[in-house]
Amino acid sequence: MALCLLGFRGSGYSPGFVEAMAAVQAGFKADPDQLVELVDAPDPICAACPNLDDGGCTLGGPDHEAHMRAHDRDVLGRLGLAAGEAIPWGRLLERIAGQIQGSDLDAICTTCPWLPLGVCRASVDDLRDPSERPDHEA
Repeated sequence: MALCLLGFRGSGYSPGFVEAMAAVQAGFKADPDQLVELVDAPDPICAACPNLDDGGCTLGGPDHEAHMRAHDRDVLGRLGLAAGEAIPWGRLLERIAGQIQGSDLDAICTTCPWLPLGVCRASVDDLRDPSERPDHEA
């Protein structure tokens, strides 16, 4: 969900989901030392999503939860982290900036309907030093 928070722009699947996502995003922005508990399962933000049922995420169909868990584990692995760990939000952003580029999202977020908008890619790349960005001109 950390990558999703970076690209979040106030739209979503329902008013309740948008409200929950905005509140979490604002909280982390206000306090980058706030701990993030890393999970590979539906989190409190997901609880507000209309695509969540007792079996997990149904965004891509009834068996989508397994895909989402694999996605979460992939992201955690790229960051050198594991489910169950806790890390301050600011340090998580540093890890993202050091390990993930916006262009990586094409392989990471394959089924996300928001990916084609490009805001997530830009948000991830904005974390990096401008001289390290893929689109940087010398």
